[in-house]
Formats: sequence, structure tokens, C-alpha cells
Amino acid sequence: MEELTEPELRILEAARKVFERDGYAGARMQHIADEAGISKASLHYYFRSKEKLFERIFDAYIKRVIPLFSTWQDDGDNWQPKVRKFMLDWMEVFRETPMLMIVQEFARDPAKMEDYWTLKRKKPNAFVVYYERLRKDGLVRDTDPKVFALAMHALCAYPYMNKGMMIGALRLKPAEYEAYMTTYVDQAAEIIIRSMKK
Repeated sequence: MEELTEPELRILEAARKVFERDGYAGARMQHIADEAGISKASLHYYFRSKEKLFERIFDAYIKRVIPLFSTWQDDGDNWQPKVRKFMLDWMEVFRETPMLMIVQEFARDPAKMEDYWTLKRKKPNAFVVYYERLRKDGLVRDTDPKVFALAMHALCAYPYMNKGMMIGALRLKPAEYEAYMTTYVDQAAEIIIRSMKK
């Protein structure tokens, strides 16, 4: 994997902040240069366009996410630890990877985002395939697996996508909220597991 230089890392972090604040359409190369504390000419030396910057940020996110789906490789019937592992790993992605700009771009331009994402691939959803096999073998409830796929994603994404609001709503300090998140994920996984059980 290509090693990024310190200026490249600083630029990518600045671009992420600007994309999150202004959206892809509203982001300007000058704003990114200002955020990174460099000249616009220097920014263009490292990254020729706003699109290239966005692609680099999005590609890093995809590389972080794709391995998570190997959790559902069909290697046995012990599905409960798989649910726990998947949700714990998803929570780590949301905790470590600022996601607002990615979500905004999916909402703003789904067709454009399909070019980046794997939605155009013909492969079925790995969790759905795994759940269908478990259901056929009588190991889980006879329920549409897409419900659980959406629920797992939502239970992991929402606490970080709406972190500021939830800190206020739960009357917690930011450090208290982060501490709570370490126990939350196991409790959220337990909700999914109980719902999937026959």
C-alpha cells in the first residue's frame, strides 16, 4: 500500500473537514488549501482536483469497510459471535472514520456514489446469504434478513452520525459518551441476537 507523506495526510484531513462542512458541491480547492494551511498551488501539486481528493478519502473508507463482510463467510452455524464481531467492527469504523461526508454524498447523488460503491456488483449481500442459510437450517427466525442487516447498520451508525445530538439528549459529557459506547455495542448486539433467535 502506498505510504502517504505528511502533507498528503494533512491535505486529506483538511479536505474531509471541508467536504463535511460544505458538501462535495460546495467545497472549493481554495477552502481545502486554507484548511490545510498551504497554498492552492501546493494543493494542486499533491492533488489535481477536488474529485481526486474525494476519491482518495472514499477509497480509504471502502478499504476499511470491505473486510468486515468476510464475517459472514459461511463456515459454520455459530452465528451469535459473528453478529457480535460484525457490530463491534462496524462501531470501530464509525468511531475511527468520519462518515458525514460519505453519507451526504450517498444522499445527494446516489447514482454517482454507485460508481464508487459495490452496489453495481451482481453479488448478493453476504449477510442476507448467510442468514438465508441459517433460516433454511432452522437456526434463526423466519424473518426477512434485510431487516436485521438494516438494524445492525443503524445501531452502529446512528450513535456516531448523531453524536452531538445524542450527547445532549442523554445528558452526557463527551468523555462519558465515549465510555458508554464501549458497552453499548455489546448491548446492541444482544438486541439483534435476541431478535434473530427462534
